[in-house]
Amino acid sequence: MKRALVVTTTSGFMPQFELNNVRLLQEAGYQVHYATNFGVPIYESRDETLSRMGVVLHPISIEKNPFRIRKNMWAYKELVRIIFREHIDVVHCHNPNGGVLARLAAKKSKRNPYVLYTAHGFHFFKGAPWKNWLFYYPVEKYLARYTDVLITINQEDYNLAKSFTYKAGGGPRQIPGVGVDTARFYPPTKTQRCQAREQLEIPKGAFHLVSVGELNENKNHRVVIEAIARLGLKDIYYSICGEGPVREKLEKLIEAKGLQKQVFLRGYCTQIDKVLWSADAFVFPSYREGLGMAALEAMACGVAMIAADNRGSREYLSQESNGIVCAPQKAEEFARAIKRLYEDEKLRTEFAKQGLKTVERFTLQRNEEKMRDIYGRIPGGQGAEERKTINGPLVSVIMGVYNQSNLEQFTQAVDSILQQTMGDLEYLIYNDGSSIPEVNAYISKLEAKDSRIKVINAGENHGLGYALNRCIERAKGTYLARMDADDISHPDRFERQVAFLKEHPEYMWCGSNCRLFDEQGIWGEGTRPKNPQTQDYLKYSPYIHPSVMYRTELFESVTGYDEGKKTARCEDYELFMRLYDMGYRGYNIQKPLLDYRVSKVAYHTRAFRYYWYEAQIRFEGFRRLGVLWPKGWLYVLRPLISKMVPTKLIVLRKARAAEL
Repeated sequence: MKRALVVTTTSGFMPQFELNNVRLLQEAGYQVHYATNFGVPIYESRDETLSRMGVVLHPISIEKNPFRIRKNMWAYKELVRIIFREHIDVVHCHNPNGGVLARLAAKKSKRNPYVLYTAHGFHFFKGAPWKNWLFYYPVEKYLARYTDVLITINQEDYNLAKSFTYKAGGGPRQIPGVGVDTARFYPPTKTQRCQAREQLEIPKGAFHLVSVGELNENKNHRVVIEAIARLGLKDIYYSICGEGPVREKLEKLIEAKGLQKQVFLRGYCTQIDKVLWSADAFVFPSYREGLGMAALEAMACGVAMIAADNRGSREYLSQESNGIVCAPQKAEEFARAIKRLYEDEKLRTEFAKQGLKTVERFTLQRNEEKMRDIYGRIPGGQGAEERKTINGPLVSVIMGVYNQSNLEQFTQAVDSILQQTMGDLEYLIYNDGSSIPEVNAYISKLEAKDSRIKVINAGENHGLGYALNRCIERAKGTYLARMDADDISHPDRFERQVAFLKEHPEYMWCGSNCRLFDEQGIWGEGTRPKNPQTQDYLKYSPYIHPSVMYRTELFESVTGYDEGKKTARCEDYELFMRLYDMGYRGYNIQKPLLDYRVSKVAYHTRAFRYYWYEAQIRFEGFRRLGVLWPKGWLYVLRPLISKMVPTKLIVLRKARAAEL
């Protein structure tokens, strides 16, 4: 039997966060061993749970503080002995000090085990103290050479990890955190909510805020207490779940602010789901988060979100879309955010609704898919052997459909894919809650039309970004090709794009120019720059979305399309700006490979709110790209100004045509 050793700095970490990975390793045929300091529990210790699962426990003297040299040296020697004595084949380590000692021990051991390290948030990041960069960065960079897989849980960390040098064949991977268990965390019924509030003695009609996290300086609970004190509203209650070294400081602050009857330190809570059910809003004020599972669990429970701006919250929280983002050090911003949600139940409901959509990208099932793939690639593992027998298609075509009532146009679009000269493809069509019976009937027959078509049905409409993400999750191809339900791909489109991407590994996607057409026929050509640069993002998206083909591996490292309401009509624009900021590049083949359906005489068909949302996306994207001032501001206002311009003046400008 193969053996895997999991190493963490503090006991309770595995039963709190890693039980699903234990199960995956056991399913892959591993006996799981667990080494940690069982005398220093930060989370609830559930050693009996591990024992029942057949996990072999190894107490070691590892300390969270890396400068406790004596105990950490003993822990290092103990790990070397465990790896040798227990014939360990795989080491999976967590936490900074656990990652250091376990990787050094694996290097020292003559067994040369396969090494995985999960970084639950690097201590060095944009805005981190210089001492963190001075100490932690060189250590992580050095130890990467003893690492096969470095697993990150946010995009910023992944980008940093890509610059490290690894063991032969090694590299970084990104996962959506440890995964939210939606069987446990879900919106409560009215009865469940009332019972939860009664148990916590929250008065009827009171506004209840909740935070979850260790009581330490980084978790920053102080700023919320100060914000509540500023408001002076007696019917605001605040529960903090967690234990830690600053408890006494917080107790003194609560007393100094006269909030003893409103702010409660609940200690370590075993039933966090029920605490979240009682909440009107969740506050997550941390200075630093790798991701922030507590916030995602609150979203899964249908709770409106207020969070500090950090690399973790940026993965899932979009300002005014699914929550409110505040500067972590500014109590006045938290006070304003709390008051807004306190006064506006409709806004709370909207944030909660959007949060439920967001959290679907971070579920336990999504984590399991990623981790099963990572474990499956371990040399000699069962998954590695199974993987060799799987031959996916070369291209996965992804299409979202909602009430495409013109079935003739729909048929033309579908046939243009099935008639590609490069036929090694699968065609994923996401029926995004279409409500027209004829459309649903047509879609239901598509799988019988061609075995390459796979239909995914949704009970309600979520939006194109959501639909495309669900297709990406199921795609098995090496490349992902976008397509809309009313456009026409030229027969050689995929053949040309695949050939280009094979020849040019420096590009992660490529689009093309297009011919513009409507019911009257071809009426123009839409062109885009060959190699888009920063300035090309100002006027509009430099890629014609349904003409784009991606490398599938891109979405193993990057969160897909934004699913918030602000990107409902510009999800591609937001994605391309985000990718460009991350250092990824695309290309446009300077030949029309798509007929893009757009009316020559109709333009202003969108509601005003979509122009307003696009202006917000432009503002955020331009600021990220560093082109906001001075020229960028004019283009931020462009959607709003264009709404006021007569359509006839717009369509006269051929350069504007492909953007209609």
